[in-house]
Amino acid sequence: MTSKNIQTELLQLIQHANHQQNIEVYNGKVSLSSANGMAVYADSSPAPTMDADGRDGWLFTKTVADASKFNYYFYSEGNKAVTLNQIHSLCANISMDTYPSSTSTPFFIIYTKPTGVGDAGAWYHSRIIYTLDANETILLGEDIEIYSIHSQANHHQNKRPVSFNTKIVDGDGASTEEIYTISIHSDSASLASTQILVTSVGFSIKQNNKIINRRISLN
Repeated sequence: MTSKNIQTELLQLIQHANHQQNIEVYNGKVSLSSANGMAVYADSSPAPTMDADGRDGWLFTKTVADASKFNYYFYSEGNKAVTLNQIHSLCANISMDTYPSSTSTPFFIIYTKPTGVGDAGAWYHSRIIYTLDANETILLGEDIEIYSIHSQANHHQNKRPVSFNTKIVDGDGASTEEIYTISIHSDSASLASTQILVTSVGFSIKQNNKIINRRISLN
């Protein structure tokens, strides 16, 4: 084998390895019709449905000009509390099927545990909201990876990353506040005909100089 052939083969191996690193494996799954599914979409109205075109994920379609919206909750505490300063990233794979106005865009919210003193809401102390950056572009029907705080090193299935890092803090938002739950929402002010497909949701946390990733498939 010539030196040129060896270099070509090595380049192909490197490219294959890089491709493999960019394919993130799900480590969680929630089915729409299960009890866990109903807990995830909770007070969403109308409830999400499966896609008529056979795409994976949960489809939300707003059919009436009212305050209906979806809320998908995808974090619950494990054996240790997680604080705001441990959150490394939030992410979701979505497709904006319609875009009648800027209010059609979903957003992430981190809620912290109520303390009974200075709580910003009845069931949370603070909420931190992350919305679409003004300089970003979303194409209709494009399957994208939206993220907040940090972009994950491995974008799921090589989907285009779109930044949701416009931050709004309701409450103290102190770095040591313990997280109660995390969700992706649509806006209740969105217009009728808003349609959003969410294929997966996830987050990562910093723990003992390591990054722990969580990725949940919705199907």
